[in-house]
Amino acid sequence: MSLKSPTSLYAASTHITSFPREIHLNVLTFLRATDLSALQRTCRCFNNRDLIVEVVEHAANHVYPSQLTKGFDTPIVSGEVKSMSFIAKKGAKIVRKETKKGNAAALTLAVVSTEKTYTYEMLRNMEMLVVARVLSRPEPPLHERSSAFYVSKSWCRAALRWLEVQEEERKEREERHRVAEEAKAALATPTKGRKKAPHPGSSSKKKLSRKEQRQRDRRMSDASPPWSNINTDLVCEHGDLMRCSSKSARARRRVMDKQAWKVLKRLYPDSIQLDASVGSTGCLVCAAETETAKKAELDQKEEEKAERRKPLACPLVRGFYTRGSKGYPTDCLVTPNNETKMGVDGFHCPLKPGVYSALPRSWCHRFRKYIKTGEGGFPPAPDASDVLCDAHNFPLVPPHLESFLRGETSTLLGGNTSTTPRNDVSNESRASLPRPNDRTLSASRADADTLLSLRAAGFSELDLHAQRVAMAGLEASMQRANIHGINDIQIDDSTRQFDRSITNEQLDKENRVVVEILTDEEITALEKWWPRLHGFYALKFAIVEDSSTISGTDILWSTPPCRECDASSRATENFAVRNRLQKRLGR
Repeated sequence: MSLKSPTSLYAASTHITSFPREIHLNVLTFLRATDLSALQRTCRCFNNRDLIVEVVEHAANHVYPSQLTKGFDTPIVSGEVKSMSFIAKKGAKIVRKETKKGNAAALTLAVVSTEKTYTYEMLRNMEMLVVARVLSRPEPPLHERSSAFYVSKSWCRAALRWLEVQEEERKEREERHRVAEEAKAALATPTKGRKKAPHPGSSSKKKLSRKEQRQRDRRMSDASPPWSNINTDLVCEHGDLMRCSSKSARARRRVMDKQAWKVLKRLYPDSIQLDASVGSTGCLVCAAETETAKKAELDQKEEEKAERRKPLACPLVRGFYTRGSKGYPTDCLVTPNNETKMGVDGFHCPLKPGVYSALPRSWCHRFRKYIKTGEGGFPPAPDASDVLCDAHNFPLVPPHLESFLRGETSTLLGGNTSTTPRNDVSNESRASLPRPNDRTLSASRADADTLLSLRAAGFSELDLHAQRVAMAGLEASMQRANIHGINDIQIDDSTRQFDRSITNEQLDKENRVVVEILTDEEITALEKWWPRLHGFYALKFAIVEDSSTISGTDILWSTPPCRECDASSRATENFAVRNRLQKRLGR
């Protein structure tokens, strides 16, 4: 009678070691070679030679395609896996070998195995071989990608680099093992006549230089085993395909057929499956979040734009904003007529009587840029303190403003510097020159009269021919002189036209501060947007009617301008004295 309880008998009958061999085989085929090696060293039940052979054969014939596992029983290409190997004895046959040693004959028996011998090292070799062959396969064509899957290209590169490093390490180990065997065999031979045995740790390979050794160590140090999730860098936070551009998708994704993906999925079961049929759609949750973020960004931009354009609700500020490059209010210009009074120098003030202010053009440009794009932030309050001189703290009237107010220039910020035509001289010069037809008719009449006079005076035909040649040369020289005169007049006109054109660069060079003209109503409307600031300076002037002057108008400044300082930018230029001139200047 057994002393074991029914519970212990039931537990023993349901233990995993009591399962049939077929169940053990099916369970073990789901494990990797490293796990099987650890299980073999742990449990005696799984340390069975026949079971190991069946597991390796089942993996080579049924788990993986045969074209991927062909030649797996070669030396390993991955890291070392400690396992127990077996020498087959079942079905062995005895082979007689006779050897002669001196005059005596000796008989030896050799056991030759007729069974296959597999280890888990070969299974590990098979797994790495399958991975290398799967990654070396080309991508399927476009018409076959409906059943294909995405794989991370970075994972593929890391796996291939790691396999390459493992292969190099394997070759080094084999080389060291071969050298050690040769040294051992050399030591076993008689001392007389044997060659010097190499050191067991040495190698017959050429020694690498320091640079090559550093490059090799760096390449091998970068190699790490491929991570368990193949598509970890292709998956978003919601576990779906990450959205990206087509260019980025081609650089990060690789298409793999269904059979190859099944192999990788079996070796790396933690990988997330990504269908290539999805294309560029990606995660719908990410797409919705992206669209929501874009809409929120657009709404925020529209709100900021509406906030920036609030000052344009005032017609005066809007007129200042849309003024462009003129620099003055066009509705305040005086319409010239025949009764317009001219100044002493023949010019008149182009603005109507009223109160005006001058602001630096830099501030006006910054204000318009902020209203349009928001770049630079909200500008400070309008201030014209830059036009004050440093010595007396009086305003310096910019030359271009003074020229415009006196009527010497027709525009404030560039253009024609004179309001009177300058082409009278050129027109008179062109009018004084004879026309080509007139010159031809007069020349023909002069030739006929001259020939008649010369023949009446008794000149021969030879003398007449010489005179005709001389007159033709004189006429040609006169024609060339007239052409040069016309060209000189045209060049003079173009030079005057270029002189009349003033660019912005010239304005900056000739004026310390370039300003724009605003009406008193416009400057008051602008100041309302800075309610907390008071007392900023504005260069104000008034154009009043004055019958005592020839032009009938006069300019009154709110602060008397400084006439002792120079208002042009030439007064602020800095001159650098070179070292070689310091001695001459007494420095």
